[in-house]
Amino acid sequence: GGASVSVDGGETWTTQMNQPTAQFYHIAADNAFPFHLYGDQQDNTSIAIATAGRSGGVGIEDWHPTGGGESGFIVPDPRNAAIVYGGGYDAQLTRYDQRTNQLANITPWPRNTMGWGAADLKYRFQWTAPILVSAHAPHALYFAAQVLFRSLDEGQSWTVISPDLTRNDKSKQLPSGGPLTKDNTSVEIYDTIFALAESPVDPNLLWVGTDDGLVQLSRDAGAHWRAVTPKDMPEWATVDMIEADPTAPGTAYVAADRHRLDDRKPYAFKTTDFGQTWTAITTGLPDEAYVHVVRRDPARAGLLYAGTERGVFVSYDDGAHWQCRSTTIAPRKTRRATTCRSPGCCCTGRAARSLRRMTSAQHRTGRNRSSPLRSKPSVHAVDCG
Repeated sequence: GGASVSVDGGETWTTQMNQPTAQFYHIAADNAFPFHLYGDQQDNTSIAIATAGRSGGVGIEDWHPTGGGESGFIVPDPRNAAIVYGGGYDAQLTRYDQRTNQLANITPWPRNTMGWGAADLKYRFQWTAPILVSAHAPHALYFAAQVLFRSLDEGQSWTVISPDLTRNDKSKQLPSGGPLTKDNTSVEIYDTIFALAESPVDPNLLWVGTDDGLVQLSRDAGAHWRAVTPKDMPEWATVDMIEADPTAPGTAYVAADRHRLDDRKPYAFKTTDFGQTWTAITTGLPDEAYVHVVRRDPARAGLLYAGTERGVFVSYDDGAHWQCRSTTIAPRKTRRATTCRSPGCCCTGRAARSLRRMTSAQHRTGRNRSSPLRSKPSVHAVDCG
C-alpha cells in the first residue's frame, strides 16, 4: 500500500517507495545477521525487513510478508529466525517457515467469532492478542485471551495455564454496532490480556497486564497467579506493555494509558519486589505524553527508554527523571519502542526505524547526560513537548 503524488496535473507521478505509510502495531527483531525487524501493518500484510540490504541500502527486495494478519504481534523464534509466529484479530495465529514458505494455522481456538458479543464467547481474544516465545528451554509458545495458553510443541497442541485474569465485567462485553449489522471484529472485545512478559532470568516468572487495568504475576510457570496491580493504577487503564528486567527477576516496568477515556496523562510504574510495591516513574514526561511502553537497556542497568505519544524519552536513573531524546531516535507518535539485541529499535505509527548504536546513551554519565544524544545516521526531528 501507499500513495503516489503528482505535481504536474497527472503527467508524472512519484513512486510509492519514498514515504512511510504503514501503521505498525508492534515491532520485534530476530537473532539473524544482519538482524531483521518484524511487524503487522494495519489494512496490509505483515512484514519482515532486513536492517542492512544486499545492495548496500535497504530496498523493496529486502522485505517480505511473514504470515499473521494486519494486527497484533509478529514474533520470530529466538532459536531459529526462519520460524516466525504471527497474530491477527479473531484469534488468528500462524507459524511461518521462511525457508519453505510454509504457513500453518496454529490458533488454539479455530472458530470464527465475527458478529458475536464478547460476553457470549468462550475465549476473548484482543485485536492485538499477545504472543511470546520463551527464551528458556523448552521454549514454550504463549498466546493470550482472557486466559493464558501455552504450547510446548510450536502450536500443535495447547494448554490453558491460568484462570480468567481480567475483571470479566459483563456490562462491557455487549455486542457493538447495530441495529441491523453488528460490528464485532475483536477490536471491540474487552476484558482481555493485553500485555505479557517472561523474566529473562527466571523461566517460571510470568507477568500479565490486562486492558481493564490489572497486573497479574505467576512465579511457578502459571500454576498459581497473584494480583499485583499498582495501587495508583487508574481505573480501567489499559496495561500496554510490561518489561521484565533482564538481570533482576523481581524488577519490572509497566506502561499504561487511558487515552480512550479522554485521559492523556502518562502512567508508568516500577517494582523491585515482584509487585508487592510500585513506584510511579513519570517525572519529566509531558502531561499529554501518554506512555505506550517502557524498555530497559539490555546492557546498562538504570537506563530506560519510554515510547510515548509525544516521542521517545530517556531516563538515566531508572525512571526517576525523563529527558526528551527523540530528535535522533524516532518521529512523533511512537507507538511501540523496544531495545533488541545490541541496537535500539523503535516502531512508530507509520514506519519502523533502527538506531544501530546505543553506545552514546549507554556510556553517558551524570555529568554529560543532559547533552544532546547523537547517533549516526540520525532520523527526523520531533517535538517532545
